Amino acid sequence: MLKGKNITLRPIVEDDIEELYAHMMNLNNRDEHYSLAFRTMAELRNDIEGNGLWTDDSGVLALIDNESGKLIGQIAWFKTVMYLDEIEIGYIMYDQARRSKGGMTEALKLFTDFLFDAKPLNNRQVNRIRLCIARENVASRRVAEKAGYTHEATQRQAAYGRGRHLDMELYAILRTDERRSN
Repeated sequence: MLKGKNITLRPIVEDDIEELYAHMMNLNNRDEHYSLAFRTMAELRNDIEGNGLWTDDSGVLALIDNESGKLIGQIAWFKTVMYLDEIEIGYIMYDQARRSKGGMTEALKLFTDFLFDAKPLNNRQVNRIRLCIARENVASRRVAEKAGYTHEATQRQAAYGRGRHLDMELYAILRTDERRSN
């Protein structure tokens, strides 16, 4: 577990399946920038029971509110394209009442430090982590900046969602960049 002041990140376990699936299927939890794709309960259960949603190529952790003990979101990492020496992080705060209160920034800082410290990629430590955020998603861009990520580029019409192509803002952080986990 990765424990912060307000948020704990921990592996997803079988007891989380019903609650996690309910969050995932509640499309009202997703703002206009988050994918509408979903998986079936059987697929989710199979992956959680099989590998805990953690492999050599990707991983998902639950965001737990320290005060209530409730699952309020998730944060994930995955490899990007094969020729880049980097990984990408994606996240969502399911509990809308917890948005814009610093919880996701805290979670991103904790997860970033963990991945730099612990995750080998191609038999060496991760050197670069990126985030791809829809241009219109101002709140998520603020999370990236507060967590120490640097805006590097605009990827024009790089993603498709809800009937339109979206410009994506690319943020990244390097192992050598200054990071603050508090």
